[in-house]
Amino acid sequence: MKQRGFTLLEVMVALGILAFVVLATHQILDSTTKAKGASDEKIAELNGLQTTFRLMDQDFSQMTKRVVRNEAGDVQEQYLLAGRYTIDSQYDGIAFVRDGWINPINLLPRSELQAVGYRVIDDNLERVYRVYVDQLDNLEPRVQVILKDIEDLKFEFLDEKHEWQEQWQGKALPKAVAVTLQQIDEEPIRRVFLVPGNGKAGGLSEP
Repeated sequence: MKQRGFTLLEVMVALGILAFVVLATHQILDSTTKAKGASDEKIAELNGLQTTFRLMDQDFSQMTKRVVRNEAGDVQEQYLLAGRYTIDSQYDGIAFVRDGWINPINLLPRSELQAVGYRVIDDNLERVYRVYVDQLDNLEPRVQVILKDIEDLKFEFLDEKHEWQEQWQGKALPKAVAVTLQQIDEEPIRRVFLVPGNGKAGGLSEP
């Protein structure tokens, strides 16, 4: 039997079908890669938020009544410092002392107290802390960037009357701290953290 080869038209049709399949496969692969990249970016963003709020919960829930001495040896009367531009923050900043910084059987040359703070510098949310509570060593605080692309940071404080205050005065600790955090091009997120305080904002002479 005489064998019949492919005609030019059949070859062109086959090449056209092959090109279509290759193009479609490339588009599917490209879309899948972009979707995975967007998914990975969102997961990283959510993990960053989860880490941020976990750290805040650990710090705020162990806030303690401890005054701090500055480099000159003067006592900072308030247990809690907070407000716009506090500790050089772009927005609100906050600083206090927390307990529970683990030091098994006092192996490390420090106490279990830690001076910590939160601020925004260059659009980065930073957790700052000192190895020693009092600022007598002239050392700069250690800085940990925990979240990027911050557009606003705001703190509110729950008083003894269960009313939210934008400013906190006096020496007492609030009953709770609300944190409103907004990243660029994102909706603001508000979280409330309980504090081991009674919310009584008494005078500076309060024990």
